[in-house]
Amino acid sequence: MSAASIQIRRERARGFTLVELMIALALALLVAAGIVSVFVSTSKANSVQTRMARLQEEGRYAVGRVGEDLGMTGAQYCSNTGGLATEKTWAYQDGLRSPLSYVQAANLLLPDNTVTLSTAPTAPFALPSSFFMRGYECSTAACTPNLPITVAPAMGTGAGSRVPGADVLTVRYLAGRGWAVNASNSNPLAPFDVVLAAGDPPISSFTAGHRALLADCSQSQIFPVTRAGTTFTPATQFPGFVPGGVNTQTDARLFDFDRDFVTVTYYLKLIADANPDAPSGHLVAALMRKVNGGAAQEIARGIERLDFLYGVENDQGGTLYLTADQVDAGVDAAGAAIACPAQAPASATTVGCLWRAVKTIEMHMLVDSSDLLPTLAASELAYRYSCDGSATCTSTAVPAAPAAPLTTPLANGLDKRMLRREFTSVISVRNYNP
Repeated sequence: MSAASIQIRRERARGFTLVELMIALALALLVAAGIVSVFVSTSKANSVQTRMARLQEEGRYAVGRVGEDLGMTGAQYCSNTGGLATEKTWAYQDGLRSPLSYVQAANLLLPDNTVTLSTAPTAPFALPSSFFMRGYECSTAACTPNLPITVAPAMGTGAGSRVPGADVLTVRYLAGRGWAVNASNSNPLAPFDVVLAAGDPPISSFTAGHRALLADCSQSQIFPVTRAGTTFTPATQFPGFVPGGVNTQTDARLFDFDRDFVTVTYYLKLIADANPDAPSGHLVAALMRKVNGGAAQEIARGIERLDFLYGVENDQGGTLYLTADQVDAGVDAAGAAIACPAQAPASATTVGCLWRAVKTIEMHMLVDSSDLLPTLAASELAYRYSCDGSATCTSTAVPAAPAAPLTTPLANGLDKRMLRREFTSVISVRNYNP
């Protein structure tokens, strides 16, 4: 082998110098850092988008579900025919909005009922307006009107507590099918028969001890009954007062009042996060729906603020948006009294009479992502909730970042490090008929 060949082999086998290796390593680290930076940025954006999509889904569903019940407020059988009743003309075309009760009790002993008469009735009475809808304006300290824990849990910052500062609302409406009444009923009402038709519930579903609600398209009345087969016998609790007959030409129907007259209550509750990846003690807020006094069911998760404003029509035809305590007290935001709408002659009380005049309900929800996003800065967690510092929920302030430090919980016990967005909706009360 020649000397030249040997020299060439030695040059090829020499490899890289230390300087060349260090330069190559530095370039590789720069490329790796860029790749990691892109990955982290993409992963962060994907995480935010995923949680925002879930937040939007929960918020839209919650607004729609609550809106269904609120729109049905006060609904009864054949009661949405409209009419302009006035006490001066005695032309009450909407008597179904205030069924006449023949039940001798200070209240009707229905679930979540906080409406009671000042004294036990001595004659049949029209149900108070606040019986069909009653809201509760809540601060972080208390609710007005007073909210018993039998309606919703006490406020607190621990799991199982009601979220501080969130409003509560109870509505009632008729949801059952009932049974048609035989045309041979009398007036005053004597024992009467119902006629079973295809699709009707079995007559055995009328529970013993429940009260009946008998209605046609111009009146309704509630009274205790006894049943033998398809025959119902009214029980007279007020001496000298007997439930009257109904117009069977308008397909009068009988309902199980205790079961078919549905009571729905909405409130917010704190729940311990069961996600194994969640930090210890992490709480989430949930929208709860309670039906007929049963166990409340979770409707949507991440609903941490809830505020209602009630659109009340005054005697001039204008609409005032009031909080629940103002509606209950019958005053506007300035404290001036608002006249009650026309009431039935046998109205039991005028307390809370403005609930009858609520035609729309404005709902505000603050929805969070439930999961923590600790990598986001305060500016990225900024949100706006129009009811903050505004009794009318009309704040136009720009989104504000959570106050530092981010690791300190909010006053309602929830973590600051979550995405938040406001949802609003105006629901028309379909059975509004003052």
